[in-house]
Amino acid sequence: MNDTDTTRTSGFVLKGWDVELKVRELIQAGFALASSKYPDVHKAWVSTSYAIGGWLPSSTLSFSVQRGGELDVLLRCMEDEFSPNAEMKEPDYAFGYQASLSELWVGHFYEIFRLLKDRKCVPENKDFDALAQDLRLLRIPLEKHEIAGDRKLKEPLMMKRHPAKNDMSDIYEYSKDDPTRSHIMPMGVSKRGSVVWQALDISSNQSYWLERRGLSERIIAMFEDAGENA
Repeated sequence: MNDTDTTRTSGFVLKGWDVELKVRELIQAGFALASSKYPDVHKAWVSTSYAIGGWLPSSTLSFSVQRGGELDVLLRCMEDEFSPNAEMKEPDYAFGYQASLSELWVGHFYEIFRLLKDRKCVPENKDFDALAQDLRLLRIPLEKHEIAGDRKLKEPLMMKRHPAKNDMSDIYEYSKDDPTRSHIMPMGVSKRGSVVWQALDISSNQSYWLERRGLSERIIAMFEDAGENA
């Protein structure tokens, strides 16, 4: 390879001499770099994992929480590095990957909270219930492409399409009885560079925005005391 050779990947071009990139090593380096930038958060996730894992001692639940925590630390670094492309001259492939990992993170912790709730491992706790509900409101549209709890709908909802097509089809009817129904949850980016979603809560007839990083902070804060005493 000479200095004019390039290796093209989705969204960017690498230039250099005899470049041999190994995906496994790059991913490992990314997680290691993130951990070095957020040592306190990494430590907090370890404590959180012990607190949660203690409710299911003969399982790998603690390890599962730690893996989710490592992904959170990686995402925090991607969020810190996010820079909106004001001129929109080219697509932001990196943000696309960040959004995909953010969705994976939501699904991961949704399952952990669902498990704890179904097994009745957690004493009655309003903060835990609120977090579990927020994760559910995000996970259902992201992974099942429908509104969470839509079976409770007594009549169809009139919805506004997102992203908009700017025509008459932007207003549509969402019916729980329609097998082809779908709900594309509006999303965006917070000032901290974190993915945000507009959750729709049918039970309370409310709609509000949830930030991925904010959910992470709520989980750590909830189990912080328990982790210190574990």
